[in-house]
Amino acid sequence: FDPEDIDMDVDPNRSESFYAAVRKYWPDLQDGNLVPDYSGVRPKRMHPEMWGNDGYHDKAYLKDFLIAGPEQHGVRGLIYLLGIESPGLTSSLAIGNGVAQIIE
Repeated sequence: FDPEDIDMDVDPNRSESFYAAVRKYWPDLQDGNLVPDYSGVRPKRMHPEMWGNDGYHDKAYLKDFLIAGPEQHGVRGLIYLLGIESPGLTSSLAIGNGVAQIIE
């Protein structure tokens, strides 16, 4: 599988099908509110077959987000926040509290 072989062009002519789908739950969506943007391959931190059990790259540690402080990587004052996708917005207050605990 080569990502270069995938046509990632965004076809603005498909917008009507998107409007129809969105209007099922947002009937007041106005024409022109949806704007075609981009498409592509979204990277992931690590494929599940590559997970180990070293305490830093184990399955439990990499399920959703990677939040690692000096205790995990050994660099004083550095906190990683990686792989935070759409649930991160919903979780942002909890993530902030977790980072605050690492700092303290």
